[in-house]
Amino acid sequence: MKTVFRLCLYILLLMTVIGAYPQSGNSSAAHSSAIRNIIAFFSTPVDYSRDPVYMDRKTFEDRILGHTWESQREAGRSRFEKETDSTYLARIIWVPDSHFTDGKPPLDFRNPEKSKRLNPIIGLVYSSGIKYVDGKWIAPYLYHPNFGITAGKGVIFFNKEGDLIVRGTKWGFSATECYKIVDFTPDI
Repeated sequence: MKTVFRLCLYILLLMTVIGAYPQSGNSSAAHSSAIRNIIAFFSTPVDYSRDPVYMDRKTFEDRILGHTWESQREAGRSRFEKETDSTYLARIIWVPDSHFTDGKPPLDFRNPEKSKRLNPIIGLVYSSGIKYVDGKWIAPYLYHPNFGITAGKGVIFFNKEGDLIVRGTKWGFSATECYKIVDFTPDI
């Protein structure tokens, strides 16, 4: 019961925060209402084991880099890249054509920073500075463009089925996403 209350409170808070950012007159799928995005995100079932599998750094890096990862809840694909300072970043590399408007990719229109609202979602770095620590990666932040919210911390690991699990925490609440490898190499 306590979890249901916290989830309802979180959704209400998200609706309040997101509602403060007006949408453009664009009616594409990417510009659907914030409430619809939240309901879809939390009501879409994701079947995965939450138990982390700890592995050494080299095995972990070989497993995550060079692959395209598809979200099991939302239409989108990501790639992880190693940066020159030996940290990592996560980038959105693909969204379905149904999210495009007049041949143009969806924009980050819910970004709290007004100067970034006209940036396309494709190519967006939603986390950087990710470091490997004891079998998992620790992300200093995870940005979610559908909500325009940045989680203050995150953890990225594999489960026993080989799925990539990304868990972000904000205001004491956490959301977990499961990613699976897909064969896909976009041009970005």
